[in-house]
Amino acid sequence: MSSDIWITCVTFNKLLDSLNVFIMDNLSPSYDLIGLSTRSTGGKISKVRFDDTKQEFESNEVLFATGSWDTPKENTLLLWNVEQISLGLGEQPSLTYSVLGKTTHEGDVTDMRFIGDNIILTSSSNGSLNAFQFINTNTSDIMDQSVGTSHYQLQEIMSRRLHSFTDTKNASLNSFAIKPHSINDPLVATVGEDGRIVIVRIEDSIKDHVIEDADASSIKAILWPRSNEIILANGCGQLRIFDPRENKPTTICHDPINIRVPINCLAFHPSKVHKVASGNNKGGVTIWDTRKLSEPEKHAQPHNSRVWEVFFHPYYQELLFSCSEDGTIGAVNFADFTPSFSIQDSMNAVKGQNVTIRKIGFKSNELPINSIDYHPHSKLLISGGDNENLLYTLI
Repeated sequence: MSSDIWITCVTFNKLLDSLNVFIMDNLSPSYDLIGLSTRSTGGKISKVRFDDTKQEFESNEVLFATGSWDTPKENTLLLWNVEQISLGLGEQPSLTYSVLGKTTHEGDVTDMRFIGDNIILTSSSNGSLNAFQFINTNTSDIMDQSVGTSHYQLQEIMSRRLHSFTDTKNASLNSFAIKPHSINDPLVATVGEDGRIVIVRIEDSIKDHVIEDADASSIKAILWPRSNEIILANGCGQLRIFDPRENKPTTICHDPINIRVPINCLAFHPSKVHKVASGNNKGGVTIWDTRKLSEPEKHAQPHNSRVWEVFFHPYYQELLFSCSEDGTIGAVNFADFTPSFSIQDSMNAVKGQNVTIRKIGFKSNELPINSIDYHPHSKLLISGGDNENLLYTLI
């Protein structure tokens, strides 16, 4: 490597470290989430996801979807847009939003993802994998103000029951993952309460592969970071790694600090597929290196109750965000992490020798935040939970 290239790499790494510090310092240390909507979102929100299939940097319009759970009458799937209006130099942009379309959803929405061709893939507590296509039927640019939605139709184009305990008793489909580089003909791996992995193609009616005894306990989350590697998290606090062509795990590991503590969620690193984050039932988040799973790489404790979702910031990749049953969002900076530390649980930033944690909340909300997502172009972090409203902040 030439000296010029080496200097460039060092300078770039220093720049990334500076950006990590900058973004953490510019996160308000306490309550800075704002209520996005006072109108009903269709009930308690279980999932919120941005449409990440389009890279329209010239557009100020951002699409996202929400799914509900535990709704007395029927659960719903809503398609939204957010438009950012610049107010001038140094001013936070004004956000305007609208519901573009709405449809019913059988069972609680347990996972969700946009997969291209205007399709939203969802999973359900009734054991099914579902696909919805949203079609713009608007004949004009005028919105129907009486109902607050434009003329988008959300049409169910697929529903397949994949998980069950018996022929008459359904098992929740908790999570799904799509095989890398198969987005044009998606191969989907699903996991559920029945402890099985089911691999299917969306356009086929036949199951591609079923691993009947993938786990003796409930499988909570799944990742498919590489073609030959599927990662599961279960209710016994284990990570299990499978080659999808085999019926037995190649690796089983657990966190010695949190033995048998259920792991609820997983996320992989934006640029290092061997790095995985998890969140557990005790409010902790963990970073794992799948190349050496004898023990976890890093720990932090941003919450005092169950962690429901985690994700890495796409640009500041030592930042891990999480949401929890305690009604807050955590932001953990692992940039200066060292193996041994203690963290004070506080609503303010905790700066130690090795980690920085900030907790973001909304002062009138003590109910669980179940789901979070981030749109890097608009810098919009959005979340939903049991208070039946959307919460957001710009980061």
